[in-house]
Amino acid sequence: MGDNRREFFRVSFIRAIDGKVVVPEREEVLVDISSLSAGGLVFTAYLDFALHEQVICSFELLDEPFELEGKIIRKLAKEHNFEYAVQFNAGQRSVSKLFQQLNTYQIRKRKSVLND
Repeated sequence: MGDNRREFFRVSFIRAIDGKVVVPEREEVLVDISSLSAGGLVFTAYLDFALHEQVICSFELLDEPFELEGKIIRKLAKEHNFEYAVQFNAGQRSVSKLFQQLNTYQIRKRKSVLND
């Protein structure tokens, strides 16, 4: 049986949310975020980032802006782009706010599905 090492629950988006990723000292890159947790995110981009590269991820969730530092821990080459997993650096204050927003997002998502 596989070992689930996730510390936080993950939200997967049916339609990716827009985000930006910046490698310090370089320009920002627009990305599509497909899943998100308080511990990290998964995004796709056309730019070829290095594995273990330090990045700054910016995005909005429920109209709340977030900017979190992390490092790329997984990289998968696709046909026309790359998929990356980023692990956020521990100890950032905005992680607890992100956790709250993800909970709110999940509750709203469930309610809208139940009310259909």
